[in-house]
Amino acid sequence: MRITRRLIAGGAAALLGAPALAAPSAFEPDPWVAYETRLRARLADAGGGRFDEAGARQVLALTNAAREAERAKPLAWHEELEAAARAHAADLVQRGYMEHLSPEQFDPSHRFWLLGRRTIGSPSENIAVHRGGRAATPADLMGIWRRSPGHWGNLLKASHTHAAFGLVRRGGDAFVVGLYARPLTSLSQPLPFRVQSGEALARTLQTVWDGARDLQPYLATPQGSARPTTRQPAGASRMFQVSARRPAEGGGFELIGGPIFLLLS
Repeated sequence: MRITRRLIAGGAAALLGAPALAAPSAFEPDPWVAYETRLRARLADAGGGRFDEAGARQVLALTNAAREAERAKPLAWHEELEAAARAHAADLVQRGYMEHLSPEQFDPSHRFWLLGRRTIGSPSENIAVHRGGRAATPADLMGIWRRSPGHWGNLLKASHTHAAFGLVRRGGDAFVVGLYARPLTSLSQPLPFRVQSGEALARTLQTVWDGARDLQPYLATPQGSARPTTRQPAGASRMFQVSARRPAEGGGFELIGGPIFLLLS
C-alpha cells in the first residue's frame, strides 16, 4: 500500500461530490470540531450524572447470555465503542434529549469515527431510559430492549462481534447506550484528530495503515455529511475521513468508514 498526494487530492474532489445528507458539510469544520470537543468533555463529567461502569459491564454479560440462548456468538468489549457509548449517554443527560441523532444531526457512526482513532467499521446503536422510581438494574434496562423487536434484533445480530455500553445515572433516572459492531480492521497507530497538512497526512497514513491486502485506504468526505452549498477556496481547512475500500460481491467496491479528522489549512 502506498499513500500519495493523488489520494489526498482525490479525497478533496470527493468532498464536492458528496450526497446531501444530515450532518454538516465537511467544508464547515466548526460544528465537527465543537461536537468532538463536546463528546470528549462528556467522557470526563457524565453530563451532570455519574457513570455506572460496573452496570455497563453487567449489560454486556446479560447481552451475551441472551445471545447464547439464541446460539449467537458472544460479543467482546471494545474500548472505542465504549468511548462513543459513554459520551452519547452523558450528552443525553446533559442536554435532555433522547435520540440517536444529536441536535447537530450527527449519528452513531459519526460519534464512533470522531472519538475512535484506529477502528475501521460502523456501529449500530441501542438506547434505553428508565425514569424515576426505584433504581433500574441492568436487567431492567435489558427488559426495555427485549420489549422492542428492533432493539432486541440489533442486540442478537449474528454478524456483530464486539460491543460496549455507556450507563449514566442521575437521581432515579438511568440512561444506557449500547453500540454493536463488526470492526473490519484497525490502524496500527491512532490517527490524530488534527492534521497539519496533506504531506503530514501522507506520512502519518504511511505509518499507521495496517489494513489487510484486499483493503485499500480511501480519503473522502465523512460519510453522511452534507453537500457544500458553495465552492470553497482551495486550501481551506476541512473534514476528511479515512476509510477502507474493498471489492464488493457482484463487482464494484464497498466503502467502510474509519476515523474522521480535520485537515488544517
